[in-house]
Amino acid sequence: MTSAPNWLAGRLKNDAGSGLPKYLQLRKAISDAIADTTLTEAEKLPAEEVLVKMSGFSLGTVQRALSVLVDDGLLTRKQGSGTFVADKEAPMRAPFYHCKFLDETSGEILPIYSRILGRTVVTDSGAWSDHLRGDEHVCIERIFSINNEFDVYTRAYIVRGVFPLLDDSPLDTLSGINIKELLEREYRRPATRFSEKLSVSVFPPAVCKLLKLPKGSAGATLDISAFDRRGEAVYFQSLSIPPNPRKLVVS
Repeated sequence: MTSAPNWLAGRLKNDAGSGLPKYLQLRKAISDAIADTTLTEAEKLPAEEVLVKMSGFSLGTVQRALSVLVDDGLLTRKQGSGTFVADKEAPMRAPFYHCKFLDETSGEILPIYSRILGRTVVTDSGAWSDHLRGDEHVCIERIFSINNEFDVYTRAYIVRGVFPLLDDSPLDTLSGINIKELLEREYRRPATRFSEKLSVSVFPPAVCKLLKLPKGSAGATLDISAFDRRGEAVYFQSLSIPPNPRKLVVS
C-alpha cells in the first residue's frame, strides 16, 4: 500500500473548482494516481474509512467513486481482502455489446483484453462525421485482444466536448472501459438503437501493421452507429477484424 503522507489530497485540491461532482473528483484523483504509477498494479488501496479521512468526502462518495473505478476496469474487489489496482491484462469487466466471439465447443463468450493506442482530435470527414454532429471529434484507438489469440483494431468517435471524461481522462484509464456503459452511467445517455454495417475489404497498410498482418490482407470491418432514445447520435465505432477461426456473433 502506498505510504506517501496523503497522495490524494493534492490531486483533489487541483480539481476542487472543476465543477465535477465529488465522486468524479475522487475517481479522477485515483485514476491519475494509477496512470502516474503512484498506485501500482495489484497494489491494495487504503480501506474506505481511510479514504474518507484522506479525501474529506463522505463514505457514500468514496464508495460510489470506487464502484465506478471497478466498472471502469481500473480496480478490482476481492471479498474479505479489499480493493486493488487491477491487472493491466485483466479482461474488460463489462461485456462488449456489439459483437461477441464464441468458443464453439463450450458456447462461452471469449474474454476481450483491451489496450489503448491513442486519442486524437479529428477534423476531417468520414463515416463518423456523417453520423455525428459537430466539426471536431475525439477518436479513441484501442486494440482488443480476443482471448489472447488474435487482435481487433477499434476506433471510437464522439463529439468533442460532449463527454469530458472521454476527452480528458488519462489515457491509461481508457484501456478497459466500455464506452456504451460509461455514457449511460455517467451522462445518462444510454445508446438504445444501433445501425451496424459489416463488410469485407482489404485493410489499409497501417491497419495491417497494427494487426501484424501481411500488407494487402483482407478482413471484416464492422461499423456501428449508436443512437439514444431521442434518436440523436451518441457515438460511432469501427472494428477491423482479421481472419480468425472463432465464431463471430453481431448483436
